[in-house]
Amino acid sequence: MRDEELIAAIRTGDGTARELLARRYYADLYAYFCSRIGREDAEDLTQVTLLHTVARVERFREESTFRHYVFSVARRVLFERHRKSQRRLDTEEPGSEPPAMQTSPSERMFRAEFREQLVDAIASLHDHYRVVVDLYLRGADNFEIAKALDLEYNTVRSRLSRGLSSVRRQLAPWVGSHARKHVPSGPISTSA
Repeated sequence: MRDEELIAAIRTGDGTARELLARRYYADLYAYFCSRIGREDAEDLTQVTLLHTVARVERFREESTFRHYVFSVARRVLFERHRKSQRRLDTEEPGSEPPAMQTSPSERMFRAEFREQLVDAIASLHDHYRVVVDLYLRGADNFEIAKALDLEYNTVRSRLSRGLSSVRRQLAPWVGSHARKHVPSGPISTSA
């Protein structure tokens, strides 16, 4: 059965169709999360995504494919996890992490400086690029941005591409200068 047929069956109360749809996306979602955060949290985020999509299929408005919808939600779930992790790192007192997991002061300073540089780079963009980049970094996909800003999808893609390219160009000298500080000065051996 196609996704559309399963969704129609779910909307008529068919619990078996809901189970089939969840099984269809479970492995792909799990692989998606594993490749980004590792196995330890992938199971939880897969379940959260399935709860937001398959368990609440009535929210799906059929403006795109169901697969696109599922992975848009997965990206937002991942973004939210990263945001919460970052907030936790920013508010933790030094020494509150286990010694092996502690972030060094220089690493914390690097992250704080990078965030400042990123915010400045985004702020320097022309308004129509900045708004699209900001929405994208907050977890919105291109379709959602197009709808929110009443723009054509291809316009969003173009503005996002140009905006992100500009941000990368602006950050390149800063990243390059900081990367050189952390690279060993001697020859690098590839042998173990």
